[in-house]
This record gives sequence, structure tokens and C-alpha cells, in this order.
Amino acid sequence: MDRSWMNESRMSPAYEEGIKEFLQFAFERSRSDEDRKYYCPCINCLNGRRLILDDIPEDLLCDGIKKNYTTWIWHGELIDMSQSEPFDVEMGDRLEDMIRDLG
Repeated sequence: MDRSWMNESRMSPAYEEGIKEFLQFAFERSRSDEDRKYYCPCINCLNGRRLILDDIPEDLLCDGIKKNYTTWIWHGELIDMSQSEPFDVEMGDRLEDMIRDLG
């Protein structure tokens, strides 16, 4: 799905159309519970606040969407692990030490 709308002016038709497509994506793919609330990706809520779907467009138009939210994991998109960065062995050693210290 094209995410170029996220960098458009919030006053542009492309941005408004992008919001509609995003909300349709969220509705179709996310596992929202019975209250039908979804995480709001605006720059104020930062996917930390849940709203009904009808309230999210106002936040996205007024505040804008979090620009680095390009993989919509809070809205049903799966992470593509094949494109992930190679594991840093040095970091892995320190991570194991930290885990051992916790134990």
C-alpha cells in the first residue's frame, strides 16, 4: 500500500484519501475487540490511545500522522522479517550477559 500520503500536506486531497485508505486497512486487518476501538497513530496519541474509528480522522487531520509509523503493526500489518538488519553478534553477547545478570 502506498504511504506517500503520510508526507503530504494535511490540507491536500491525497492526505485525506490516504486517511480513508489507512482506516479501511485498519478495519479489515486489525483485531479490535468488541468495542471497536483502534490505536490512533497521530503525533499526539502515538498509538498509545484507542479511539473509535470515526474519531481517528480528526486527530490525523489536525495533528498529523507519526511519520516513522511506516509498518502498521498496531493496525494488522505483519512485520517482514526477511528485510530485517543482520543480528549484531557483539550486541547479542551483551544481551546474554544482561539476561544472565537478571537471573
